[in-house]
Amino acid sequence: MASRRFLPLVALLVSGFALGQASLRCQVQPKTLAAMRNCYRPLLVFSPSATDERLKKQGEILDADADDMMDRFVLFVPVMPSTKAYSTPFDTPYVLLSPQQMQAIRARFHVPVESFLVLLLGEDGGEALRSTRPVDSARLNALIDTMPSRKIEMQRPHAN
Repeated sequence: MASRRFLPLVALLVSGFALGQASLRCQVQPKTLAAMRNCYRPLLVFSPSATDERLKKQGEILDADADDMMDRFVLFVPVMPSTKAYSTPFDTPYVLLSPQQMQAIRARFHVPVESFLVLLLGEDGGEALRSTRPVDSARLNALIDTMPSRKIEMQRPHAN
């Protein structure tokens, strides 16, 4: 079952390599935000717990449109105090970071442990969206499609 967890990321990277959108230096399972830079558009979802209904809802939204997320190099990054009771998404590319990385991300973006927050970062690491509620995929797609890097991606032959 572990290999099934990595299939969305493998598909994401294979499609990216074929289209010249990702580079060989991009890690399949990046361990830091710095490793995601210029490779992915991290969707940080801060949650007070691994079983928070808003976190589950955001995962379901992303899973329903996993192909769109892969096309746009969105990497789902849940940020929570503990991952023990967390149910990973089925199809959405995601990464679980170390507790130390999650703490550092909370500190960097000034998000208290008891807060729920969705934060989309561009490939450049800049903040593109901040929401205190789960964000639907249409809103994510529309926002990402206005980004300069995405416009370049869409102009390529056979682009996603």
